[in-house]
Amino acid sequence: MDRRDILAERPVESGRGFMPGVSVNPSRVLFTAGLTGRGPDGNLVAGGMGPQARRTFERLQAVLSRAETQFDNVIKQLVYVTDIEAYNASGRAERNKFFGTRPASTGLVVRRLADPAMLIEVELVVDLGGSLSGKPLLEKYNAENHGGDFHQGVIVNGGRLLYLAGQVANNPDGSVAGVGDWRRQADKVYENIGHVLRAAGATSASVVKETTWVLSIDSWGQHRGPVRRDFYKGDFPASTLVEIPGLARPEFLVEIEVIAAIA
Repeated sequence: MDRRDILAERPVESGRGFMPGVSVNPSRVLFTAGLTGRGPDGNLVAGGMGPQARRTFERLQAVLSRAETQFDNVIKQLVYVTDIEAYNASGRAERNKFFGTRPASTGLVVRRLADPAMLIEVELVVDLGGSLSGKPLLEKYNAENHGGDFHQGVIVNGGRLLYLAGQVANNPDGSVAGVGDWRRQADKVYENIGHVLRAAGATSASVVKETTWVLSIDSWGQHRGPVRRDFYKGDFPASTLVEIPGLARPEFLVEIEVIAAIA
C-alpha cells in the first residue's frame, strides 16, 4: 500500500485521534456499510454509548477480517452519533482501542439513526492492496446474516470510481417532484441516479456505496422498499441511512449519494 499521511505538524493536529488527510494510490478498496451496536441476536447491546461503540467496531472488525485486512489499513472513517457528549465521554475511548494508525475521519451529529435507541453508526473506507489478478471488479459480501437489503462490505478491484453528487427529487426544469409525497420522491431520486450512472456507462449493479439522508426514517421506511428493490434488483451496495433536520430546499424529503465502480 502506498499510503501518505498528510500532517501539517501543527500541535493541534498532532494531538488528535485522526489524520487531517491520507493520500493513497489503491489498487483494491473496501467500502463498508454503516454498522451499529447490534448484538448477534439483532438487538442493540445494553449500556449506552460505550457498549454500542465497542460492538460497532467489533462488527466492523469482522467485515475487515473477511477481506483479510485490519484497522491500520483504514484510510477514511465516518462516524454518525446522536449524542456527541456521550461519544466524547465513552465512545471515543472504545474506538481508540481498535486503531493503531490514525485514518482521516469525519464526525457528524444526526437527529436519528435507523433505530431510535441507536447512538452511533460508523462506516469505513479501507485500502486493501494486493494483486488484482483473477479478481472480479466487485466483491459484495456479508460478515453476518443480518437480513437487510444491503451488503456489509464491497471490495472494488481496480477500475475507476464514480462519485455522484447527492440526488434529490428534481425534475429536468428544476421543479420538485412529489412535494410531500415520499413514494414519488423515492421514484424520482432513483430515476435521477440511474440517469447519471448510464451517462458514465454504469448500472445499478455498479454501485458500491449508498448514503441516504432523510427527514424521517419512519416515513422513508414505509415507502422505500419496493422502489429501492426494483432499482437494485437484489444486487445491493453497502449502505448508510441517517435522519437529518433539513435538506437544501424545504420541499426535499430525501437525498441519496452513491459511489460506483466502472471497469
